[in-house]
Amino acid sequence: MKVLSNITIYFILTIFFIFSTSCEELSMDNFEDLSIDEVAQLIDQEVGNARAESLSSCSVVAIGAKPCGGPWGYLVYSEEESDPEKLKLLVERYNELDEIRMKEEGYGSTCDYATEPTLTLENGSCHGEGYAWNAGDIIERHNLNN
Repeated sequence: MKVLSNITIYFILTIFFIFSTSCEELSMDNFEDLSIDEVAQLIDQEVGNARAESLSSCSVVAIGAKPCGGPWGYLVYSEEESDPEKLKLLVERYNELDEIRMKEEGYGSTCDYATEPTLTLENGSCHGEGYAWNAGDIIERHNLNN
């Protein structure tokens, strides 16, 4: 059996360290340092396909910060597929970053009131109409489709 030299071991560990730090996944560990697009990606991952067995598992949370006040809409999710507490933290952070972005970039908005959508169960997934942000909508709104 051939024994690895100290230099070879050092080289392997160095490559592993560089690779592991450069390919860091989005996570709640560095939550405060994430951009609004990164938070949007985490929200999308948490919502998934909003799969549910029954309509009673479908829920919404207000999302976004209109310059006139109030949310842009309501994120539709399934309590069967998502962790409501984790999703609430992500959406709160998203809303903070959205408010900052709106002020910094001078966005305006209509001052209409975003009403909670009526929820339905379509093909086993939670869905809403009107001001609903359904599964995948946050990715589209941020042009994050790759």
